[in-house]
Amino acid sequence: MTTSTPTGRPKVNLTDPADLLTAIPYLLGFHPEDSLVVLGQRGPDRRQQGIVLRVDLPPPGLELDQARDLAGRLALTGHTGATVAVVGGGSPNPAGRPPRRRFIRRLEASLAEFGIPLLHSLWAPRIAADVRWGCYREKTCRGVLPDPRDSVVAAIVTGEGHITRKSREEVERLFDPGPPETLARRAGLLTEMSEPPWADADVVGAGIAEVNAALARAASGDLAVTDAQAVRLAWAISLVEVRGACMLTAAPADSPLARTAEDLWLILARELPEPERAEALALKAHASYIRGDLAITGMALERAREADPEHGLTDLLAKALNAMIPPSKVSEVVVRQRAEGTPEISLERPGGTA
Repeated sequence: MTTSTPTGRPKVNLTDPADLLTAIPYLLGFHPEDSLVVLGQRGPDRRQQGIVLRVDLPPPGLELDQARDLAGRLALTGHTGATVAVVGGGSPNPAGRPPRRRFIRRLEASLAEFGIPLLHSLWAPRIAADVRWGCYREKTCRGVLPDPRDSVVAAIVTGEGHITRKSREEVERLFDPGPPETLARRAGLLTEMSEPPWADADVVGAGIAEVNAALARAASGDLAVTDAQAVRLAWAISLVEVRGACMLTAAPADSPLARTAEDLWLILARELPEPERAEALALKAHASYIRGDLAITGMALERAREADPEHGLTDLLAKALNAMIPPSKVSEVVVRQRAEGTPEISLERPGGTA
């Protein structure tokens, strides 16, 4: 399993091991376990922060394969240096050396084949206060972690309203579908409908109005979704033009509209049955991608594939994610589409202001 986060987040002091380690949960959005976290660096002086990539630690026999894959991905995305941290992975040996040393050696060798130096390699059994950490190269490079909640990165991330979860599994649960009986009832209603639920001849306009109404409710704190609303919204976001308008809400990522819309897509991902919920999950993935949270993006895309294995937008976003296309490039597409589009398919802000 792989999760990643690009630039566009708080800067981390890559020269202070304790600072780097305590920042990891806030960069990922959750506390990793048995993971390798790669912090890429760019530029000739390697001072430009690149991607943050988390992968499950490989089982014996697959260490070289994973090392080569990671090195290739960093090379293809223009990284000129890397810092890595192993979280978990076992206990130190009797001499106090960190576990997974062979994997780190293979990763360093694989990176060197692309001319990418491994600048730092760290280990901690977990990210928490008073936990002892160490380095792979220098025996004297070790210490005790301060409370991660007191770090500068924690203050920035928390101040921006982001929640750091206790585990990846806790984040995954955000995408769990609603009660089976509710989803079965709504699936039945959708199956019985052969025509859109609006009498108006302007189906696209009616669909956009439906989403605008849902955004307004969400912005006011009304998160409940009735059967009738679920059916109408499922129809609305299945229309290509309406979905395109929905995607325009994702940029700029720090706007109230973008935050409200992303919250709505997650609500709909829980409230809609399969395969309709794939549309909401893809919109959530798209919004998270532009916001720079590729961990959430990957999770949403996994669930979208489960709901509809042939969903087009899901496939497109998955290819972009696998290719490590920066969120800024995805955001540029949204801005260009907004400039080329027509007002009729641009969602209004909640409350009716453009």
